[in-house]
Amino acid sequence: MFSVVIAIGIAATLAGCTASGSAKAGARTSVIAVLDSKDLGDILVDGKGNVLYAFKPDNASTVSCTFGCATVWPPLSVADKASIAAGDGVDVALLGKLPNPAGGHVVTYNGWPLYRYAADKAPGQHRGQDVFLNGGYWYVMKPDGKPLMP
Repeated sequence: MFSVVIAIGIAATLAGCTASGSAKAGARTSVIAVLDSKDLGDILVDGKGNVLYAFKPDNASTVSCTFGCATVWPPLSVADKASIAAGDGVDVALLGKLPNPAGGHVVTYNGWPLYRYAADKAPGQHRGQDVFLNGGYWYVMKPDGKPLMP
């Protein structure tokens, strides 16, 4: 798993370098990558290896986890003019962003807003899988664009 985290870090660095030539000053690149989890298979992670989750109530392509909810489930935020880089195994056509009612934008995958879980303390941890919290169930996001629902 350590090698996957290193590879993600390198991809994030490279994506940041290539994005600076095409993105406007002040814009950052968010990187989405695939992690091979021993117990869940391939799942999406951010550039730091944090597992990305979908919130079942967001099924209408809306960001519904805001303010207090977002302290436990921080959204994968992106600046207005920032780009989103797709690592190996990530379908760039499924990447997007939605306005966040709390401000800025949230990265989406297949229309699902993406979040991290504050209780995940190490890269690749997925303590939030199939957890009912903040008014709905949370599921890790798979590279095919579907949350891993039981």
